[in-house]
Amino acid sequence: MAVVATRSQANRRPRFGIVTVKGFGDAVDRNRARRRLRAALEDVEAPALGMDMIVTARAAARTVPFADLRDDVRATLGRLGK
Repeated sequence: MAVVATRSQANRRPRFGIVTVKGFGDAVDRNRARRRLRAALEDVEAPALGMDMIVTARAAARTVPFADLRDDVRATLGRLGK
């Protein structure tokens, strides 16, 4: 996955947008990747207040074991806090 983050209004909870592209596969594959990423984002601690993020799914988001996906999300969001 790729994450683009920007500051938003102070003290507003973090917001996430999840993006998949048409070349990713059919609608079923794109929706599966979005659902899995949304679930992984719910499992990890949210970054600081005042952040808006666009998460772009990669093809592996459909098939990688969920624990690995969650760990990748946690590591990626952890780098944003630094």
